[in-house]
Amino acid sequence: MTTATATAAPPLLDISGLTVSYGRRRRTRVLDGVSLTARSGEILGIIGETGSGKTTLARATVGLVRPDAGRIGFDGQDLAALGGGALRAFRRTGQVQLTFQDPLRSLDPELTVHRIVGEPLAATGSAGREERAARVTEALTLVGLDPDELGSRTPGQISGGQRQRVSLARAIVTRPRLLLSDEPVSALDASNRNLVLQLLDRLRRDLDLAVVVISHDLSSLAGIADRVAVLYRGHLVEEGPIGDVLDSPHHPYTALLTASAPSVRREHRLLPAQLRAPAGREPWPDGVDCAFAPRCRFAGPECRETPRPAVVAEPETEPDLDPETAPDTTRTVACHHATTWRAQLG
Repeated sequence: MTTATATAAPPLLDISGLTVSYGRRRRTRVLDGVSLTARSGEILGIIGETGSGKTTLARATVGLVRPDAGRIGFDGQDLAALGGGALRAFRRTGQVQLTFQDPLRSLDPELTVHRIVGEPLAATGSAGREERAARVTEALTLVGLDPDELGSRTPGQISGGQRQRVSLARAIVTRPRLLLSDEPVSALDASNRNLVLQLLDRLRRDLDLAVVVISHDLSSLAGIADRVAVLYRGHLVEEGPIGDVLDSPHHPYTALLTASAPSVRREHRLLPAQLRAPAGREPWPDGVDCAFAPRCRFAGPECRETPRPAVVAEPETEPDLDPETAPDTTRTVACHHATTWRAQLG
């Protein structure tokens, strides 16, 4: 686990009740009442399978998707309430940045690395030519790339790992306070994956960034994240310190994720077959239930009502630590059987 101290200071990012839907005539709800926080100097991992709403959460945070309801608090300001000129003005500050999942598609193939990294500064006019060049050099150096060697190359002339680092350089050139990174290592080999993860860990320390890393792979988060939020079909089902969540998941879906990932499995006695719904069980009715109930072995009559996230472990502060700087150890889970499903394993 990371040894960085994620403090209990007021969160930089404070998302509350975020609901997002897609479609015009028939609206499909992708996020449903999601609430979470991220603090400066902290890495928050967002985990969940495809379709859980992870990328939509990031896109809504940076203003690329308009939410149906909820608040996206950033340093006390509600970004969800911004529109028009106010939203454009906030974007020009560069305080919140997003790196996209596929750097080859998100980087202009005809621009050089120098121009790509300098684009955010040029677009906002926030720096003169000399300062812009210095900031580009600084950003490339911070991500471990040689500006002189790679600056004149195009994305097609560099490796996948280098492209990912160019994307990070473009994001941090504005000196943001919040960085959201969508599947930063999903297309990389093992060596480049570790390099990029270590880079994110170093950047949050050196720049005091709040970093949100989106992934479907628990092993990518296990070594760098301070806390993890687990999404399932648009619902936040569990959240807490990543070591605690991996060691002892409270939600059956989180337990299924860890049981299906041998590289991070902590409870070696739990196997996926123990957590899946029996094959012969009567199909679960649609529309009125916990989202995970159709796949859950422990679903009962209570699960016909959607569970709400509740605190299951209160923060504990060491006697010699200042409460204002103590790590956040709060655990929340949205499950009617959070404290009883283990007893049904037999």
